[in-house]
Amino acid sequence: MASIHGSPGATKFGEDAERYDFARPPYPPDLFDWLRQRCDLGPATDSFEIGAGTGHATLPVLATPVRTLLAIEPDARLAEKLRDKAQADPRLTIDIARFEAAALPPGMFDFGFAAMSLHWLARMKALARVHAALKPGGWFAMWWNVYHDPAQPDAFDRATEHLFAGLEQDPAATSNRPAFALDIASRTGELRAAGFVDLDRRLFRQEIAFTPERIAALYATFSRVRMAPEETRAGLLSEAERIVRDQFNGEVKRMVVCSAFVGRR
Repeated sequence: MASIHGSPGATKFGEDAERYDFARPPYPPDLFDWLRQRCDLGPATDSFEIGAGTGHATLPVLATPVRTLLAIEPDARLAEKLRDKAQADPRLTIDIARFEAAALPPGMFDFGFAAMSLHWLARMKALARVHAALKPGGWFAMWWNVYHDPAQPDAFDRATEHLFAGLEQDPAATSNRPAFALDIASRTGELRAAGFVDLDRRLFRQEIAFTPERIAALYATFSRVRMAPEETRAGLLSEAERIVRDQFNGEVKRMVVCSAFVGRR
């Protein structure tokens, strides 16, 4: 997939920060256990995050615990929600800036991470900046929750596929390739080309139950849905709710896969 850092979809997430925070599922606890062990995280770790959003990854990393965390988030509305949730944690600094413009001193960090954000950047330029910001031996992790795998659609994918016809291309979609986050060769190849070593990758699965309201809230956070005309968006969300009620007896259980990659400077 080509970089989509120029897409206006990147600016849509903060339009309803409360709904975004409610709708996006948490990342699997096992992911953070793995990062703690694999990347040697602990009370002496200085870290940074690319695209913190409302803190779905920020707060679990703080709970590792780490010594400091610089959370870079370009949307002030999402950053404000994160600030409220963090409850003035003195270890957390929030920089409201695009990653390309954020103050990121070279060679200062033990750990950096990007949760469902790196695809919005020019990846090789971003990875070069990440590599430079890390201390020798420092680690970088990137991961994505996969809500739809074109190669293995579930029953709900099949029931709702028609709703997305004509919308902007999904940022996680690729043509005749695995889903972006599941494309191991491409993601590890980018890390390797940026100079990272000791690469590793894991999949974490969690079954999540969605009510009609929650599935509509989740779909409403997808950038291609938010970018659709208001009438199209309203119809899509209403129909998604109806499908859960009528075809799945009011609740659909979906296996959400989290695909994670790490590399060391």
